Amino acid sequence: MPDPFRILIIEDDPEHAELIKMGFRRHDEFFLDYAASGEEGLEMISAKAYDLISVDLVLPGMGGLDVLVRIRKLDQDIPVVMVSGHGTTEMAVVAFENRATKYVVKSLESFKSLPYVFENLIQEARFKSSQRAMQSQIERSERIHRSIVENALAGIYILQEGAFRLVNPKLGDIFGTSAESLLGLPFWQLIKPDDMACVSRLESDPSSDVPVYESKVRRKDGTSRWIEFRTVPIEYEGKRAILGNVLDITARKEKEIEIMNESRELLALEGLTESCLSGLDPDRMLGGVLSHMVSGTAGAEVAGIFLLEEEGLQLRALHGSVEELISFIEGAETVRLLRQPLIHPTQATGKSWISAPILGNGQTKGLAVLALLQEPDRTSQKFLEKAAGRIGRLLDAGSPEMASPPTQETPSRIRAGFIFK
Repeated sequence: MPDPFRILIIEDDPEHAELIKMGFRRHDEFFLDYAASGEEGLEMISAKAYDLISVDLVLPGMGGLDVLVRIRKLDQDIPVVMVSGHGTTEMAVVAFENRATKYVVKSLESFKSLPYVFENLIQEARFKSSQRAMQSQIERSERIHRSIVENALAGIYILQEGAFRLVNPKLGDIFGTSAESLLGLPFWQLIKPDDMACVSRLESDPSSDVPVYESKVRRKDGTSRWIEFRTVPIEYEGKRAILGNVLDITARKEKEIEIMNESRELLALEGLTESCLSGLDPDRMLGGVLSHMVSGTAGAEVAGIFLLEEEGLQLRALHGSVEELISFIEGAETVRLLRQPLIHPTQATGKSWISAPILGNGQTKGLAVLALLQEPDRTSQKFLEKAAGRIGRLLDAGSPEMASPPTQETPSRIRAGFIFK
């Protein structure tokens, strides 16, 4: 059964009221209340909720138009039907100017049709009310979502055709710029080119169907940040799009890298020590030492160990291009190389060099050098210092022939013949 219709009829003529009542006798879904004056009707409206109000234009005391004006102050949306025994156009215009919903001229036919007229008006009003409530709920939901997005601790974005279409302020913070400046930019333009191959799916959340990626991004000021991001396909403004969220994981990632580097360096130093104590001939021993020195440094391409002889520095172990190593040594000042650990300017080959003197018993015994593909940092330099220091201590503890070249050349020691003064 449909919801009942609650109607208030404000009508001062008892005969007309009775005619109206007769028209509703076969319509059980209507519940009618009657008021004989405008004042009485307004009191009933303030005490009870109605779905529709019918007001006679001519009433004793307060007129129908005045009642209409008072109703509209109480409720902007309730249907109000003005009923008049005078069907003039002027009166209808005045009624509509005062926001009457409908204007009906009294007659037997119009009284009979009132149930259908009222039902249509009530259903229309209920539909509009439902629409307004739904729109209000949508707007409230949008405000909540907007507030969540704008104040989220994660960067949130929508991509279409590879470019940002919607971003929140946090995403701008992560990239070191305003959110507005990111709109229209391709996402991959912000990924560092040398890190493109490093964008990989992580298995940190196997229970989730949403893939998780991490990579390094380039900020507007030239600095870099590590990010973790997830993406899901959506539809945005009628087109396919990608919804993503981004977390700044720089602190965590740098700690992971630090731990990984420390672990790699520790393994390399342990291996270096084992090589020095292996009892192998000096060349094979120094070759093993150099191998561990390279493995302990990320991106090492060329490396060498030199021992200081009377004639100068003699190359005793080599990794990589001997030509590049010779070019570097010949272009450097030997005294400066043997004085302190150094980070050297990037060479024309694109490689950057670091060096550290090998010290033992308070004396300089040689030199360790490494060429890196990436810009060297303090971490790489500190490792080379540790490695050189350990080599020096192990040379002190080793056999006398370790510190001097063998008298017989072997195929595995082509590098032993180079002396740099």
